[in-house]
Amino acid sequence: MYFRQNHPLTLYKYFTRNLIQYFLIALFSLLTLIFFIDLVELFRRSSNKINVNHLQQAELIDILVMASLKITGNIEKILPFAVLIGSISCFNQWRKNNYYVVSRTAGLSLWKMLSPSLICFFVFGILSVMVINPFSSILNEKYNRLQSMFYGKTDISTFSFDTKGFWMKQFSKDKTLIINANRVNAKLKTLIDVNVFVLDKNDEFESRILSKNGQFSDDKLKLYDVKITNTESETTSKSFYAININTNTETIDISIIKPENIFIVNLPNYIINMKKFGLNTSKHLIHLFKLICQPLIIISMILLSASLMLRSSERKIEAGIISISLVVGFSLYFIGDFIFALGSSEKLPPILSGFGPTLIGLFSGCYLISEIDEPKKTK
Repeated sequence: MYFRQNHPLTLYKYFTRNLIQYFLIALFSLLTLIFFIDLVELFRRSSNKINVNHLQQAELIDILVMASLKITGNIEKILPFAVLIGSISCFNQWRKNNYYVVSRTAGLSLWKMLSPSLICFFVFGILSVMVINPFSSILNEKYNRLQSMFYGKTDISTFSFDTKGFWMKQFSKDKTLIINANRVNAKLKTLIDVNVFVLDKNDEFESRILSKNGQFSDDKLKLYDVKITNTESETTSKSFYAININTNTETIDISIIKPENIFIVNLPNYIINMKKFGLNTSKHLIHLFKLICQPLIIISMILLSASLMLRSSERKIEAGIISISLVVGFSLYFIGDFIFALGSSEKLPPILSGFGPTLIGLFSGCYLISEIDEPKKTK
């Protein structure tokens, strides 16, 4: 069956199906390996928490559930590796069976052979971002809750961040303090535009404290330019006011939702709010760019592995070619992670860190494929 007489549709379907089969085998193998590694690690952590009274003991079913909750997140992480390993295995088979040589003889270029597969995997990359990512975000949140329940968390007082600023709940003797600030500097422990709602021991409103700025120091919240409003709406002004709190002020920090726990559709709005309140958005921006680039990095892995594996037409298995292909693919991914780390620490612009590695891999793959496809000049 032919489409427009020049494009053997049956052959394209076979090549694409063949590549997908190898990819699925690689993905399943990697997922199984990582699942058992996570399982062993969770068992190890559980054994260290035995007889810790304030923590709930994790049963076998709980550990299995926690390991299962990480599967979708692991799929997102290992997808490029699965494509790389699956592509290398598939193209090695093509080389052994002389598929590429026979196709070239029939007038098919490597670009034409790969185009249907590239389109298929590009669509799969988009679906992974739009379908797998939201499930991963939801399941990561559930995993974190179970992790806190069974393994505990560090005792750090945090400001939670939302669209109305930063919020923290503290205690002062028998009173409860609800602290809200428009801006927070976690390193200097300073607050800007502070609202403190004071509740009595019965959790009933007692007073509201407004301050232009404040600072955590010596287990106290020190406020400056203060206005105190009581239940009868009477206002008292003070230049300085200090509140004792039952927390070590050295552990104050800002709690921001990890980018991998935010659905991609909600991520841009969250980044805008972070920027509005003066928070470092580099890590979240880079994660957004990585998600956008996911289909392209998948394509890059296919192009690089094809250009390296099909460069030689020998039918015997060459460990050297396979090794080089794996090294090139893994190097691209890990160099990308290194560049992402530089972007997160603001050593590089986020847009360069987010798109740079993927575009380098994509253009390199396109160049190498085009080089193979070009007819060799004879002297």
